[in-house]
Amino acid sequence: MNVRNGNIALVVDDNMANVFVLATMLKKLGFEVDEATSGIEAINYSGEKEYDLILMDHLMPDMDGIETIKQILFIQKGEKKPVIFGITATVDEDVVNAFHEVGASDILEKPVTLENMKEKLQEWDLVDRVVQEERFDASEQHVDSILSKVKGLEYKKGLELLAGSVENYMKVLSVCVRNIDDNYESLEALRGTSQLDGFALHFHSLKGIFLNIGADGLAEESRQLEMASKEERLEEVQEKTDGYMEKVFLFNSQLKKACDAYTQLNKQKYAGEEVSGSELAAQLDELKEHILDFEYIEITESLDRLQGSLQGEQKQRLDEITEAIQEFDYDTALEIVDQLKEMI
Repeated sequence: MNVRNGNIALVVDDNMANVFVLATMLKKLGFEVDEATSGIEAINYSGEKEYDLILMDHLMPDMDGIETIKQILFIQKGEKKPVIFGITATVDEDVVNAFHEVGASDILEKPVTLENMKEKLQEWDLVDRVVQEERFDASEQHVDSILSKVKGLEYKKGLELLAGSVENYMKVLSVCVRNIDDNYESLEALRGTSQLDGFALHFHSLKGIFLNIGADGLAEESRQLEMASKEERLEEVQEKTDGYMEKVFLFNSQLKKACDAYTQLNKQKYAGEEVSGSELAAQLDELKEHILDFEYIEITESLDRLQGSLQGEQKQRLDEITEAIQEFDYDTALEIVDQLKEMI
């Protein structure tokens, strides 16, 4: 399947894991992709650039997807209007009508698979006919033994979302670890309160994460608690939240161990490579460009390559860059890259 030349997409979701999954799919299909994690950020992007395609999450804090689409279409410059797909885990008549009423072109149901994405893009004439596809080998050494230890993770189903790419799936999981932690901490702060809107928001976010990676059991529990929160069944929410959070904590602990184990395998793959100072400087320049463009996949690939080439204090600085990227603190990461270049 070939994308039309020059097509540019904007992916909008407050959950970075969801952004990563959708952006990865579009990049695989040849799109240039910008990423936004809020409605305001998406509006700002749209005021500066004309997009061919926008993927818009439904429920986001501060400004939801419906209002964001209204604002984008109001300010969009030129006669060309983007194709807009509403992205939602709740596909009912009210949600569909709300998206269409503000100008959305179509709906994609979460979890979005690569096949679903292709079909919609074809329907809206954003890709050419299907041609023979490159398929990824999902049988990478040790991945089965690593991921099978995460109870509740149907990782083969999760792999299908990214066409069997183990490498991209593991990167999605590493982002999810951080997102799950953030939502867990927010729920911890809400425990014992009656702030049902807050509960609903974080149950919704966790539902989307679990759907994306193939953790269907936790996704269903998240959905049930989200509905209980929206329907103001406070007693039920308070009664079930403790047990739910214990499961989430255990799952995320196992998931983090799996991601760490996979990272160690990648380090071994690049270990021992001898790289000249000029080559290291070029690799760091490349890393900096990827950070400036917020290209998470390319950033992690550059970090993996550099892992086997640095030792001592330089290696410590690289680990600090990795930690900053995992926190999505791109400004700090850029500062450390510049400092690391001065050490070479």
